Amino acid sequence: MIRNLIYKMSFVCFTFIISTNVNAQVKNDNETNKRIDDYLELLQLGYTEVEIFQDLGNVNFLTENYDAAAFWYEKLFNAVDKETISDSYQERYDFAMNSLNAQSPVKTNAKDWKASIKADYTLENENGASGKLAQDSKKTFTPSMSMTKDGKVAFFSQAVKKKPEYGIFSKKEVVHEIYKAEKVNGKWKNIQRVAVCPKYYSAKHPTVSADGKRLFFASNMPGSYGKYDIYVSEIKSNGGVGIAKNLGPKVNTKKNDLYPTLADDSLLLYASDGRKGYGGLDLFAVQMSKKRLGESINLGSSINSDKDDFSLALIPEKGMGYVMTNRGKKNQLSQVAVSYIRGNGNDKETKDEAQLFKLLNDNSETDYSSTLFEN
Repeated sequence: MIRNLIYKMSFVCFTFIISTNVNAQVKNDNETNKRIDDYLELLQLGYTEVEIFQDLGNVNFLTENYDAAAFWYEKLFNAVDKETISDSYQERYDFAMNSLNAQSPVKTNAKDWKASIKADYTLENENGASGKLAQDSKKTFTPSMSMTKDGKVAFFSQAVKKKPEYGIFSKKEVVHEIYKAEKVNGKWKNIQRVAVCPKYYSAKHPTVSADGKRLFFASNMPGSYGKYDIYVSEIKSNGGVGIAKNLGPKVNTKKNDLYPTLADDSLLLYASDGRKGYGGLDLFAVQMSKKRLGESINLGSSINSDKDDFSLALIPEKGMGYVMTNRGKKNQLSQVAVSYIRGNGNDKETKDEAQLFKLLNDNSETDYSSTLFEN
């Protein structure tokens, strides 16, 4: 009788263990599928893996789903150097693990976790990128306004914070917009945004042709070849701006093409880190007419460096130019003067400097890209 009782008890325990294991497996499968679905959904919306790991870790933490929160925080730690992440992520991870290992629920009122998470996203907005990661030590350059030859109309870009169209926390992101201003009685008035790209994308570094009929700028709008491409729009007689036309692969690359400027309205100068160069952003030049472009050519070692070289301002009457660069000490922004006086061609530096004169008289021509953006 005792043996039968022991047998029945063993059978009940065995059945309970099987049932518990099956239920646990189903729960684990459901959680795994949910994590995969959450990840894929954010990935399709254009978020980076680091942003996904941050967002999913935080949203699960706030809903006290500490197992999932710890899972995503671990993914975050494996994706980046932990020293570049805010200490608050490690703190939240430790709290989640302690909650999972504790015999009784851990009280959350000891710290305002919502405020802690909000602070991380505020930091992100101020940095204009992933605020949890260390900022790039390189100094960047913001060009001044570009004016028409008569000085009556100016274009400039400005960074603004906007809530994205999608996102778990609807955190604001930095977007660059182009504005137009008119000079009336010696004062800049009638300032208005120039809609050259979709609402949630950036347009920056505008430069206007001397005749006031074309506006060149950099944008990351859909249809770009890389991160930022250079575009041109026709400025209509009524002051409106036409459809943005991508300058195509003769100018644009799979990376960044920025800071377009014009020399004598026949030479487009711009910076790129997507072509073979000397390091960082290099300056390139392309000969152009109203409807055609030549080949992009690196301006050489006398102008470019192993740092970022943003723009070149030419003063033809003096045979001089000024390169805006961060090649200075501690990557500080500085202007470097360069001379374009023709030499006897016996040394490499003279040949490099003479290259720009060749570009100024280059008549090679190719068509614009037909890539268009229509709002």
